[in-house]
Amino acid sequence: MRFLYLAILVEILFLDIALFGQDESNWKLVKNCDNNIKAYVQKVPGSQIKRVKVETVLEATLSDLVILVKDSEYHHKWVFLNEKAYTIEETDDFHWKYYGYVGTPWPVSDRDYITDVNMTQNSIDCLVTITSVGIPEFLPEKECCVRVPYILSIWTFNPIGNGSVHASLEIKADIGGNIPLWLVNMAVTRGPLSTMNGLIKELKKIKNNGSKLDYIEELD
Repeated sequence: MRFLYLAILVEILFLDIALFGQDESNWKLVKNCDNNIKAYVQKVPGSQIKRVKVETVLEATLSDLVILVKDSEYHHKWVFLNEKAYTIEETDDFHWKYYGYVGTPWPVSDRDYITDVNMTQNSIDCLVTITSVGIPEFLPEKECCVRVPYILSIWTFNPIGNGSVHASLEIKADIGGNIPLWLVNMAVTRGPLSTMNGLIKELKKIKNNGSKLDYIEELD
């Protein structure tokens, strides 16, 4: 089962970031879970590998969600197959660099990745967007694992009123090495679905704890 995590990372390297998340009409719904999580895939021009997106509606504050995403050392509790993560450096509340280590079963080598993370918030509708772009050469590679050469992920948290937030996660990446295409496309939605389910479970633990980030605006 741990092979399934690789599916959330495999993608092509040469798509421009500006195109990521666009052309919504081409998303294909592949799973509609009982807990209201929907999973989509999208074909990538020039590639047999698909892009993946999961979305749901949560009862949460924006601060709660941002706290969970930024608490990197706790990601092993809810991010699928994450064994270790930490913030390398934080420029300010909206910019930081992240290290993640992915444990995979033999014979597949473990992976690690480094991303530059940028968070923005729309001043009009309070939409929070957290974009992570791979920077594989920021730290030396380790002998114990394969460095992911390219990864892009985007969390969006869109408050829709009455204490609810529409949450979405999109991922694409090139993890390097040789991963069978049939395995990738067979399980392309499993990792993101598990991560979103993990987010929901962790959210229940911190809900109503009164935490409020002074740099995040909530929708009135």
